[in-house]
Amino acid sequence: MKKFGILLLTIIISTLLAAFYGVIHDQVTYSISPEYFTVFKFDQFGFLEWGNQNPRMTTALIGVLATWWVGLYIGIFQGLVGLIHKDYKLMFKYVMNSIFITLGVTIIFGFIGFLIGKFDSELYKDCCFPYRIEDGKSFMIVGSIHNYGYTGGEIGALIGIAYQIIMRKKAIV
Repeated sequence: MKKFGILLLTIIISTLLAAFYGVIHDQVTYSISPEYFTVFKFDQFGFLEWGNQNPRMTTALIGVLATWWVGLYIGIFQGLVGLIHKDYKLMFKYVMNSIFITLGVTIIFGFIGFLIGKFDSELYKDCCFPYRIEDGKSFMIVGSIHNYGYTGGEIGALIGIAYQIIMRKKAIV
């Protein structure tokens, strides 16, 4: 029964952590390219009409909406894998570690996306169709950060699962 409580706690923590990450992430990337949000993301999320009244707050809301569900899935999967551990204390320890591994890998991949976006000028020859963007380079840098971040989240989740399995195998030996 305690393991089930840890599973639920894991889902809640990872969902909240992902939402918080989304807010911070989108505030940072808004600073790189406001147009990525005011032109593209506001449109994508249906906030074009009112989003520009308070663009930073709208960007924060988009950050939550774009990431909470990723945290939900990560929490479910990491929590379910965590059930392999001997007791609820080990489960909590290893599941939380795996969530922070996932977050760390996500951040690293986002930074890789930034570097690729910053230094690969060939990548952005046909920027931004159908949108009219004044600073296409910055727009595409943020797009690269976002895309690589999602990839990092997926890879990080797999690494987190592998970590938990390795920790369980070490405990058996």
